[in-house]
Amino acid sequence: MTHQARKTRVLLVDLGASIGGVEAYLEALARILAADVDVYVLCVVPALQERMEKCGARVIRIPMFSRVRLLRFVSAILLLIYLTVRHQIDIVQINGFLESILLIPVRLLGREAFYTRHGPFELDLFPWYKSPVKYVPRAVSRHFAHLATRIICVSDTVGALYAPLFPEGRVVVIPNWVSTLPSPRTHTVEVSAVAHIICMGRLEKYKGVHVLLDAVREMTNVEVTIVGDGAYRQELEAMAANPHVRFAGFHQNPMLFYRQADIFVMPSLGPEGLPMVALEAMSQSLACVFSDLPVLLEITDNGRAAAIFRRGDVADLKDKLTTLVESRAERQRLGNAAYEIVKHRYHEEVVRSAYLQMFSPSRLTAQTVS
Repeated sequence: MTHQARKTRVLLVDLGASIGGVEAYLEALARILAADVDVYVLCVVPALQERMEKCGARVIRIPMFSRVRLLRFVSAILLLIYLTVRHQIDIVQINGFLESILLIPVRLLGREAFYTRHGPFELDLFPWYKSPVKYVPRAVSRHFAHLATRIICVSDTVGALYAPLFPEGRVVVIPNWVSTLPSPRTHTVEVSAVAHIICMGRLEKYKGVHVLLDAVREMTNVEVTIVGDGAYRQELEAMAANPHVRFAGFHQNPMLFYRQADIFVMPSLGPEGLPMVALEAMSQSLACVFSDLPVLLEITDNGRAAAIFRRGDVADLKDKLTTLVESRAERQRLGNAAYEIVKHRYHEEVVRSAYLQMFSPSRLTAQTVS
């Protein structure tokens, strides 16, 4: 009698108190793994629980414990141990800075611990004497990351930062991806028409939206939509004072904004891991204008598939925008190049194969034996 081999069982852990980029990443990961891997999820946010269950995952939700955050982590440790033993979990995948503490019980239980890094540790951005609240979680992460059996980085740029810190072979790059790839589109807007520009993401100062606002201040043939929310929004709105600029706030499904746009701008000052909004815009055949961050050069083949400007340089950004506003042919060229890159390098099927190889029972068995 032949017995069917048991699927690998993976526990995805997210202790974030809101929906953001990491949560979107985990939802997409659960979706592409569901058919081949038994996915379990330990999370906090009810909305994430609902989404994960729709992906076929078995979800256990921890109370928020908003007033005493420590209780959230204590509960997570206890539940992680219970779930790992009770359901014979093979791999625990962890995200976040403080969440790296959970690598301890995973390794004590003898399980594979995958730690996903979506960006640098950022210790240089938040010195302990200026920002202890932000420094401590990052320092904790930097320390406990060494317990992980694999460090999964979301771009080559991030991988290059981590590779020198860990033994050879421990750092693996599996890039972010887009879940759906629409048909390539043609830019039909006439050269003389107003160009619709979008900028999307969390409204924090390092995202560089203020650079875009300065660049378009005297441009009369553009309309700019800022999609997203954050602590810097009020200051940006006061800075804009421009009838051609509107703030649309956060939107769960931003696809309509991509489809209505002619140009996408990401003026980030950094650091960035691999921004999903950049890949989404490229997948929509949008002409993109990116700052010269290493990861944005990486995903555009060193600027072949986007107009690149010097980060923080208002005049350079304005020059790049002016060229695209005036040239439909250049918008089409960049949009086509961006689409092809996403199609062949950052699409769901490419990433799915890489994760399934990481999660394959044969690889786990071989590693255990060795």
